Amino acid sequence: MLTESFQSIARATGQLLKNWSAMIVLAGLYASLIAVLYLFATIREASAGQVILSLLLAIVAPLLFFVLQTAGASQIRNLGAGRLLRDTLKNSWKVVLIGVPLIGLAVLMTYLLGKIQSYIGSNGQEVSDVAAQYQLTASRDGAPALRWSQVTLNALRYLSLGFVLPLIAMHLWVASVGNNFLVTIRATKDLIVAAFAPNSVLIYTAGFVVFGLIPYLLLFRTTPASKAWMEITLLVTRLLLVFLLTLFGWVVTMSALATSASNRLSHLRES
Repeated sequence: MLTESFQSIARATGQLLKNWSAMIVLAGLYASLIAVLYLFATIREASAGQVILSLLLAIVAPLLFFVLQTAGASQIRNLGAGRLLRDTLKNSWKVVLIGVPLIGLAVLMTYLLGKIQSYIGSNGQEVSDVAAQYQLTASRDGAPALRWSQVTLNALRYLSLGFVLPLIAMHLWVASVGNNFLVTIRATKDLIVAAFAPNSVLIYTAGFVVFGLIPYLLLFRTTPASKAWMEITLLVTRLLLVFLLTLFGWVVTMSALATSASNRLSHLRES
């Protein structure tokens, strides 16, 4: 099982490295998404034109996100840049229809867990101060005591948003891009069950280290430098590595999951 999982990752990595035109397309889409999000976060709504631009960016950003996921879920090993773009635009509506309910579910879970955490943190009384949600009780020796209710809620939040929903989304996106949409919808239950198969979990866990853990450490674990130019160089290098690792790790993970599930997807196409 472990060998098969890493073979799928190695095969997906090799296929992606051989297709530089597809990587350029993916990098362009990812860079465009980051640029749109940055512009949306920094633009000031001081004039009518800026308000309209903010609304346009709020529409373009989700569209770019779903287009990027569609491109990542495509079988890109035999696709050139032009074919990849055409297939991505043709299939992106499937990813949108599947992704919107999952995003809505993520927002709902975040809201409900926040409400529960607020309720527990105030001993049954609603609180408006965010810091009160994480207040700690004092133990007998005066040291802060760990509140297991908060730990449990945070664990549920990270598990659902960082593991369960992304893993389900990857399987549904890969299946929808490679199959008839109605076939994917009818097989949703089987796809969700397959998402938590041992091979799938191992592939996602290995991929998460590349597109999640390592970029986080690079971004937030700064390296002190004695000179300004060296600090700027290190910052640019870290940002570039974060960009490449998040993109490459996410796409390889989806490709490896598609490779691992090739027999199951072939069965879906025949049904």
